[in-house]
Amino acid sequence: MSRCPYTVAAALFGCSLWLASSARADELPPGPGPGAPKVPTPSPAVQAGKPTLPHEALPPLTWRWQRFTAIDYAIASLGAAVTLSAAIVKPRAQHSLSGGILFDETVRDTLRAHSLQSRYIFRDASDVGLSLAVTWPFFADALTTAWWYRGSRDVAQEMALIDLETLAISGAVQGATNVFVSRERPYGRDCGTEGLPSNAVDCDGSSHYRSFFSGHSAFSFTGAALICIHHFENDLLGEPWDGLSCLGGYVVAATTASFRVVSDVHYTSDILTGALVGTLVGYGVPLLHYRSAHARGSSTQGLRLSLVPAAGGLGVQGIF
Repeated sequence: MSRCPYTVAAALFGCSLWLASSARADELPPGPGPGAPKVPTPSPAVQAGKPTLPHEALPPLTWRWQRFTAIDYAIASLGAAVTLSAAIVKPRAQHSLSGGILFDETVRDTLRAHSLQSRYIFRDASDVGLSLAVTWPFFADALTTAWWYRGSRDVAQEMALIDLETLAISGAVQGATNVFVSRERPYGRDCGTEGLPSNAVDCDGSSHYRSFFSGHSAFSFTGAALICIHHFENDLLGEPWDGLSCLGGYVVAATTASFRVVSDVHYTSDILTGALVGTLVGYGVPLLHYRSAHARGSSTQGLRLSLVPAAGGLGVQGIF
């Protein structure tokens, strides 16, 4: 009688296991018939935060390029330091460039908002565009798409580090140029008038002589380039979504840069130079990583070493 509770418990436990296995069997596709070779069930791929059968998901996302090195960390840190320093140091008292050049004045007269309040609205809108352009590669592409949707923390980490290094270099180039050129902003000629008092922040602060070249334009186009190269090199979403993501990045960048002219903060030459620098840095820095194979693809790829028993100890066997 003392064995009965244990027997009942064992029966209930066995029954629960059978029900659980039956429920899982109902969810799986029917297996091969008798005599067919046994094929191991493929491991599921993670997509959108849940396991997905490989034939229903995109190919596994793996990092097969050169990884972030100590030199990259040093370059990113130096770029960030220069960017921060340039934002603190005041521009030179001697201005290398004043007024508009080429078509600057014509475009300014055509696009500039008529009222001061409207110009401030467009300036705020450009700040929103800048925030979107520089955070999208981190939060949308690396964190959400690569890590959560595709299930690869490794790829997300490498992408984010490349983004950080690229934006730091872009900011350093823009900041240093900004300080040394010390170009007066387009609205500077209106300082001291009834519409823009001379003691206003725009006229009295150091931002008065930071027109060349546009940081909003440089950072926005750097972000757009990062979106494009990450999507195309890693096939993050597949077509047509990778192409649409790239196009969306450039739409935001172009809109952000154009609003800087409408708000009378930059000349057209400022935003075009920023777009050029941002594009060159935005593609150039990541390509140094994407065009360098992973260490496993080096000259030792055809060499395999292993330890084997030998007389008096262990030996090393190489297979070429």
